Amino acid sequence: MGKLDCFRIEGVDCWFWSNDHRPPHFNARRRGEWEVRVFFLKRKSEMIEESRRSSRISKAHRRVLSDMAEQHREELLKEWEKKVKYAD
Repeated sequence: MGKLDCFRIEGVDCWFWSNDHRPPHFNARRRGEWEVRVFFLKRKSEMIEESRRSSRISKAHRRVLSDMAEQHREELLKEWEKKVKYAD
């Protein structure tokens, strides 16, 4: 697991699994509340996929995550390529 380097959101953990799958994405979690996957190369409205095991993410957190992912797409892709040894 590798934490994101290009941005931080207070109270939210964001990371890449080191052996993950395409398409490029990162995971985000607010402990005890929700967990999502953020597919940062998709359109903003389609980026966030909620986990069936957790509570729903708030609209405010959804907006912050998608805004940050959109602003940092290039850096996120570079980190993904460096940190993830994906299985195709």
